[in-house]
Amino acid sequence: MPPPRQLQSPIILTLRLDKATHQLLTSLRSKYFPPHRNFLSAHVTLFHAIPSHRFDELDENLNKICNSKSGWDVFFGEPEKMGNRGVYLICRERPSNSVEKIHRELLSNLKKGIKSDQDKLTNQDLQTMRKPHVTVLNKASNEEQVDICLKEVKEFFEGMRKDGQKEGQHKGRAVGFEVWEYLGGPWKSIKEYTFQGEGEGSG
Repeated sequence: MPPPRQLQSPIILTLRLDKATHQLLTSLRSKYFPPHRNFLSAHVTLFHAIPSHRFDELDENLNKICNSKSGWDVFFGEPEKMGNRGVYLICRERPSNSVEKIHRELLSNLKKGIKSDQDKLTNQDLQTMRKPHVTVLNKASNEEQVDICLKEVKEFFEGMRKDGQKEGQHKGRAVGFEVWEYLGGPWKSIKEYTFQGEGEGSG
């Protein structure tokens, strides 16, 4: 996919997961997310609104990371309540804190690139990354929907539990990044990046 000539809207950066993991998580999101609000597939967001004119700078940083880093294992199976409106799945990693370390590196580089007010990041994007996660349900109309979703998703992953495991979980891979353009609801995919050893057929 060629880089964009000119982006008009803010840039979103997500972690790319292997195809099977992405499909599984998207199926859960599609089942529970309010249909009239569900414009997206499942995603792990690193940055929510990078100024569009900083694409080339971000592109350079992402290429450097992907040229020097291999993918890593990710584990999903711990649904938690997101207030009284939603449910999300914690993304565990091996090695641990892999995406948080990448986020710190990217954030440091993006801060260095601030030359004017137009270059600034939002307060949300300036924060240290919390637990990486995938949202399964958000903006539920009532807390009962949240409780049902939490119960059923727990049961779903419990069905994956193997002998000797404390909890059921799905194992996947972090395979790269994806850059999106925010279109006021839907996102438009702009470019994909792949870690070393995580090309087609790698999972």
